[in-house]
Amino acid sequence: MVSLCLRNRLIFGWSSLFLRHLSIVPAARQELLDLGFSETQTEKILSMKCTVHSTSTIKELCVVGLNHKTILRILEEKPEILKTRAKQVRDKADTLRSLGLGEGSLQNSLSRCPSLLSIPRSRLLASVQCLKTRCQFSSQQVQKILNTTPEALTQDPNHLEVLFQYAYFRMGGKHGDIISSGIFQKSLNEIRVRHHFLERLGRFVPPNKNGLCPPSNPKIKEVVQLSEEEFLSRIARSSSEEFNIFQKILERDERESAEGMEEDQDNLSTDEEYSENEEESEEEYDSDDENYAESVQGDQSKYKNYKNK
Repeated sequence: MVSLCLRNRLIFGWSSLFLRHLSIVPAARQELLDLGFSETQTEKILSMKCTVHSTSTIKELCVVGLNHKTILRILEEKPEILKTRAKQVRDKADTLRSLGLGEGSLQNSLSRCPSLLSIPRSRLLASVQCLKTRCQFSSQQVQKILNTTPEALTQDPNHLEVLFQYAYFRMGGKHGDIISSGIFQKSLNEIRVRHHFLERLGRFVPPNKNGLCPPSNPKIKEVVQLSEEEFLSRIARSSSEEFNIFQKILERDERESAEGMEEDQDNLSTDEEYSENEEESEEEYDSDDENYAESVQGDQSKYKNYKNK
């Protein structure tokens, strides 16, 4: 009887789950078709484990102004957006609008950088605050960054500051040049390797004390945005073999300098331990002297008392 009950429970349980799945899938398919998606697009979205809950999020993406082709591409690149609630998508779009992304610009930025829909609101605000306060970009310049390189909002504010300082102080770039260069899409290592390579070749002169560079220097945009082939042929006028050798030499020098810094820190910690041991020994020696002085004074007092007697 027990086995029979368990068997019936399992059969009815699986059948109810199966029927529930069958009821959910047609409902989600119909909602996607009602939103204007084609049969092919609907099947692709359903293959991403789309549920009735997910269709409300997709509907919100349509309300934002994204077309069906863009929504499908975004979901293929970032399937975790299906787990985002519709209210979160709405709030994120409102936040981006408040930062200066108007209609048209908002859709372009979301199409170019879907990660804007999945990162926390606090990260967006922190990145914008960093661009305004630490990097000293104006509000109009920040809006231009949001339109041209929305990827900047997805990065850590400290990373944005490091990129800006390198382009401003080491490469002599002004705020307008830095915006047009798209430097916030790249890594610091990639920019630094190309910049150092040009300096070694004598094709990039460092800025003077006033932060000015000679007009013969290539623009930051040319150093940052060009492909490696175009960079080597047009700007560096060098071969890929020389560039690869330079990268290996630079990595070796950085590794050796990092090891040297670690050795210095180890030596410094050893010196500190030695100085602490010396201080402890000196304290012990001073305490021994004090005990000896006290014992001598005590013996002298005993001798005087004995003499008086």
